[in-house]
Amino acid sequence: MEKLNMKDKKLPLGFTFSFPCHQTKLDESILVTWTKGFKSSGVEGKDVVAMIRKAIKKRGDFDIDLVAVVNDTVGTMMTCGYDDHNCEVGLIVGTGTNACYMEEMRHIDLVEGDEGRMCINMEWGAFGDDGVLNDIRTEFDREIDMGSLNPGKQLFEKMISGMYMGELVRLILVKMAKEELLFDGRLTPSLLTTGHFETGYVSAIENFARRLQKTVRKLLPDCDIRFVRSEDGSGKGAAMVTAVAYRLAAQHKARQKTLEALKLSHEQLLEVKNRMRIEMERGLSKASHPDATVKMLPTYVCATPDGTEKGDFLALDLGGTNFRVLLVRMRNGIRRGVEMHNKIYSIPQEIMQGTGEELFDHIVHCISDFLEYMGMKGVSLPLGFTFSFPCQQNNLDEGILLKWTKGFKATGCEGEDVVNLLKEAIHRREEFDLDVVAVVNDTVGTMMTCGYEDPYCEVGLIVGTGSNACYMEEMRNVELVEGEEGRMCINMEWGAFGDNGCLDDFQTEFDVAVDELSLNAGKQRFEKMISGMYLGEIVRNILIDFTKRGLLFRGRISERLKTRGIFETKFLSQIESDCLALLQVRSILQHLGLESTCDDSIIVKEVCTVVARRAAQLCGAGMAAVVDKIRENRKLDFLKVTVGVDGTLYKLHPHFSSIMHETVKQLTPKCEVTFLQSEDGSGKGAALITAVACRIREAGQR
Repeated sequence: MEKLNMKDKKLPLGFTFSFPCHQTKLDESILVTWTKGFKSSGVEGKDVVAMIRKAIKKRGDFDIDLVAVVNDTVGTMMTCGYDDHNCEVGLIVGTGTNACYMEEMRHIDLVEGDEGRMCINMEWGAFGDDGVLNDIRTEFDREIDMGSLNPGKQLFEKMISGMYMGELVRLILVKMAKEELLFDGRLTPSLLTTGHFETGYVSAIENFARRLQKTVRKLLPDCDIRFVRSEDGSGKGAAMVTAVAYRLAAQHKARQKTLEALKLSHEQLLEVKNRMRIEMERGLSKASHPDATVKMLPTYVCATPDGTEKGDFLALDLGGTNFRVLLVRMRNGIRRGVEMHNKIYSIPQEIMQGTGEELFDHIVHCISDFLEYMGMKGVSLPLGFTFSFPCQQNNLDEGILLKWTKGFKATGCEGEDVVNLLKEAIHRREEFDLDVVAVVNDTVGTMMTCGYEDPYCEVGLIVGTGSNACYMEEMRNVELVEGEEGRMCINMEWGAFGDNGCLDDFQTEFDVAVDELSLNAGKQRFEKMISGMYLGEIVRNILIDFTKRGLLFRGRISERLKTRGIFETKFLSQIESDCLALLQVRSILQHLGLESTCDDSIIVKEVCTVVARRAAQLCGAGMAAVVDKIRENRKLDFLKVTVGVDGTLYKLHPHFSSIMHETVKQLTPKCEVTFLQSEDGSGKGAALITAVACRIREAGQR
């Protein structure tokens, strides 16, 4: 460094250390055993990287960044691989001998992971140390071994490498001369001196390389093997490994810096919980309700099933691209139970974004088809309508649509009573009549469904295409409705949490990009950070950012990855599945037109993990605010409560639910929260609410 006038620079260093070492990472190498005549004490069993760093520090006149330690075999493979991309094997036959090659990760039990390949340093010089070559070794091999510094070790190396070959030849020549088979039986003092016949003489007489290559090709007739001589030695390879490691480390650092913004601390989650609580109070208060983003809408659901409900009820469930029509039969008494029949219909994009009349005509067409399918065309039944969009309710059977969410844009519906729109469409068809008893949100329907099984269930949560929550609030706190006694279920519409800017410091540039290009920019900010409709899009934006900065896919963006919505949220669930090998991650990426390496797959998996984890934690922080409010409402030191949950993200993602549960537990130490998954969806809940309403109505008429 002095000679090159570089002593003041801290350069990355690659260290070619050509002895058997145990490596757990690129910059750590524990010497297993000395070979090739080395015997320095106090080194075997030690990390040679730590030792060289210590020696540099001891000098104190320069500094380096030791990035990688490699075997000379690996260095050779890397050097040749720079010129020939088919080079996947390294071989050294010099003073000692060794080989390395690219092995499939699935065969390397000592290292985690089963995708891609890793270079294996064979340390083949020790082949035969267990006796497997005894029938091939000669008396000359044994004599050389006995006279070596490490008898019984490196037996293969002692048969083939430069350190021993000249001596092997000398011993054979001496024996042949003694037996008068050579030199007329004459021996010279030089021939009798150990080490005097150099391996260089053997090389001058014999073409080792040609014989080696001929033998390999003869033994492997089905392989096309090319031998490339390393001109620059293993030092260049060490520098190349170092350069690659340096680049990867810098890229890793850049990626981590970006992902750091999506990782939330306990303090940040507490802050989200506190802000949600503030917004809940604003929504409940009559004075601040008009400006509140978390609307806290009264549902007029004030009672849960008591087990006496009976009869047949129809239910509709509209909350996303799929629409369900259900027939729910309830029995009471000893054989209390619920029997359900349902059919799923899709809602085409053009109807979702067409006119309101077209949308409700399509819904009524589906009801008609279902009644025909059930053989009940002429029957008039009470109907519960699960309508999973923000609605202002003044009665159980009235729901004024405030705004569309989840990609719906049908005109002429916002500001209208959806029950009237449904009734008008039924009258237009003139085929049947229905008694629309209740309009409910899917969250409320979920709470009621789970409440039928568990009397502690007083909270509903949906985490699917969209996200929302509801819970039983004390009437005295519901300022929009007259009365102080009892409780009423409040549809929070928490997807809009943050629309007033209170979550701006938690939003990343990727959240902003997803929001700006959505159908409802500036709206449903919380939902866009936690629900299934948007998580894939957040991931896609991060992947594009990484690729543009050369941190992923070698900087090459596929046209498909540029397409909005192409990275589906279901991919997150698939990619994060513990049993899913990285090979399947790569097949998902290939579907997106991306040529990925094993490293790319690992990075994509990490991005998915970070985005899904944040979503689950934010959802948990919101839920913590809800259950703590119930506890404080009732002035309890400890609350036991059940949350009924539905939604594809909660149900299908392998880690979302457990992370969310853990977050709630951490943020609400005075609550015992049980999560009950709704098996029958919110449609059954709508029928239950309808049944309860009919029961109460009949009781009132008597």
